[in-house]
Amino acid sequence: MQATEPSNLLSDAVYGHRAEGQVGLLDRLFARWFERLVYTQIWEDPVCDLEAMQVESHHRIITIASAGCNALAYLLADPAEVIAVDLNRAHLALLDLKAAAVRAFPSYPDFLEMFGRGHSKANIARFRQQIAPLLSVEARRWWMARDAFGRPRISMFTSGLHRHGLTGRFIGIIHAWARIRGVRLEDWTRAKTTQEQAEWFDSKVARLFDGALVRRLAASPPVVWNLGIPPSQHDALCEGQVQTMASVLRERARRLATIAPVADNWFAWQAFARRYNVENGPLPPYLEPQAFDVLKARVDRLQMAHENLRIVLTGRPAGSLDRFVLLDAQDWMSDDELVRLWQEITRTARPGARVIFRTAGVGSPLERALPNAIASRWRVDHVTADRLHARDRSAIYGGFHLLHLI
Repeated sequence: MQATEPSNLLSDAVYGHRAEGQVGLLDRLFARWFERLVYTQIWEDPVCDLEAMQVESHHRIITIASAGCNALAYLLADPAEVIAVDLNRAHLALLDLKAAAVRAFPSYPDFLEMFGRGHSKANIARFRQQIAPLLSVEARRWWMARDAFGRPRISMFTSGLHRHGLTGRFIGIIHAWARIRGVRLEDWTRAKTTQEQAEWFDSKVARLFDGALVRRLAASPPVVWNLGIPPSQHDALCEGQVQTMASVLRERARRLATIAPVADNWFAWQAFARRYNVENGPLPPYLEPQAFDVLKARVDRLQMAHENLRIVLTGRPAGSLDRFVLLDAQDWMSDDELVRLWQEITRTARPGARVIFRTAGVGSPLERALPNAIASRWRVDHVTADRLHARDRSAIYGGFHLLHLI
């Protein structure tokens, strides 16, 4: 894992959407908050990503890492290289851990136990004896460091990996609040059809978003930081809309609960059951039984960098990349930063290149930001993007976007 300084990469990204002199206290606090482990799984559907990208064996993919599930899933499509970039050291440490485990474990059951269940004391021994020697210095230091309670961070694998991270803990708080209100969110797993899922949500869960306390908390940017929503995204979700942030969250929670059957949505299992259904599925693609040997054969094609994506692109030769996965990072960016990023994307894109990204709102920030000299080089594929957005099982974003280099 390549590490770079200065340590204010996250601060630069968070402040990037503000004009000079307008960086507020919330921006500064969020930049510090987001230095922690936020996600232990991604919240973008890699199955939709791969359908949009149409990866071929000679393709080189660059992606924002997040929790790393996406980067590993892309390896299953047999690209020549996957470059995972992130501003958050914790996310790269998690991806490095997953990649080292692929190399270290002789068979699939240990891998599933560690990253599918993530709540066995044996995972500490697995880490010390098998994984730690294969980690980068930065990742090993991160996992061996102590948390606020004096426990090594790797101990989160003894108490349910996916219950940790800011988002995992916040989901736990939501579950506790729901139980106080008489709702067991894990009851979602008992529904037999998507119709039952919808009826359950509408009769049991929807009302939780209507209380004055929930509306006030949802309107507070620091509360939703735990979902990875920075101040700029909070503004974008609410600006110009009649509905409150609570109603936006209710709408997207309902979509998550109903977009796919219980047996086919691992995102909803994490949200409503706080676990994967390890015994019967569904599982993220990188955790499927048939994926392990494939990943073991291809994991050396994965590269990692702790850096701003634009800076990484600046160091790449022209015409050297085929697929770009931006997640929702552009929601954080000023128009000037968007233009500079897309100058580098366009320069490094090989003929036939594709870019995919998601947005908190429905629209694309590129429509207002890109000059014609750049925008004219790219064709926006609304039809495919809208079709895939309708199937994205994470269901938390307002838009999915796909562009082809002309």
